[in-house]
Amino acid sequence: MPGRDDWSTLALTADADELREHILTGFRNGKPFTPYVPTLDLPQPIDTVLDFGCGIGRNFPFLRSIAGGVAGFDLPPMIARCRALSTTPIDRLSDDWPRLAGDRFDLIFASLVLQHVETDACRAYLRDFAHMAPAFYLLTRIENDFGANVLDLVAECGEFEAGAVVDVEHDPDTHQLRVLARMSLDDARGLPGSAHCELLLRATRARVSRP
Repeated sequence: MPGRDDWSTLALTADADELREHILTGFRNGKPFTPYVPTLDLPQPIDTVLDFGCGIGRNFPFLRSIAGGVAGFDLPPMIARCRALSTTPIDRLSDDWPRLAGDRFDLIFASLVLQHVETDACRAYLRDFAHMAPAFYLLTRIENDFGANVLDLVAECGEFEAGAVVDVEHDPDTHQLRVLARMSLDDARGLPGSAHCELLLRATRARVSRP
């Protein structure tokens, strides 16, 4: 389901279970609507984290457990559904990206989101992330809905240093991430488009100004 307009329409028209199925493929076949816990070590301490593309709050329970303050961003109709459907309270929900992009966080968390963002918009968000937080956790399918390689976009951005990239898949027994392999960003860029990976990116220190 590609495109900002399509996701907005879905948020406006879908019932709760249909919405969960589009956010987490397989929900209707028994996948629990619970967050994936990263296999990578996240930076500590985390005072503030932004859940980019928060949907209806699937990641909130995990983020609440690791951060003092949690904010969520998504499209306006999705934020409205999140307010109605999320059972985990967080500190801030916003659909105003220009305003939010002026704030600073310790971590930006984007789980299975950038693969659905139009390519040019993804490039712009990546540039913003590098100025908003010193660390950026990304879980993504390699190829986005528009035929671009998400890891290529990260590398071409030139704003981040990447550690090891982890090739992962859904474990049907634990409903968590199962590690398949670890590799460099350059090697991960050559994975099949249907593969999924997670990585922790560090913004170039000179680019991030803390208040």
